[in-house]
Amino acid sequence: MADRLVTEPDPTLRETYRLWGRETVRFSDTDALGHVNNVAYAAFLETGRTTFGLACGLPVGAAGTTIVLARVEIDYRAEVRWPAQLDIGVGLVALGRSSMALIQGIFQGERCVATGREVMVLLDTATRHSTPWPDRLREVLTEQALVAG
Repeated sequence: MADRLVTEPDPTLRETYRLWGRETVRFSDTDALGHVNNVAYAAFLETGRTTFGLACGLPVGAAGTTIVLARVEIDYRAEVRWPAQLDIGVGLVALGRSSMALIQGIFQGERCVATGREVMVLLDTATRHSTPWPDRLREVLTEQALVAG
């Protein structure tokens, strides 16, 4: 993956992010132990990716190309119990020929409860293979790198 930031910012710090999504924890997100279940965090990260995609004008379900998720990493850092409000920070940290890497931080108030890193790929919907970022979209992503550091 090309165009990687020299030093990746700390995903546990609120000041790392310029772009934010928000989630309300549902009772159904909890498990028998009474805390938010690990699988709910994948949905919270999806909210962050969707927020990022809408802000940058990424093709979501458009004819011709779309974005697919190629990799997800989640680090669970603190327990969350229902009810809760969560803020999801998201930022671009690397932009390749047809892929990009995002980092995310999930916060309950000032406390970082989880972090994520995802790789997303631009897909040609006809060939079902990766395709290079169009120049216009590459410019938008580069200008709006969206990592505050």
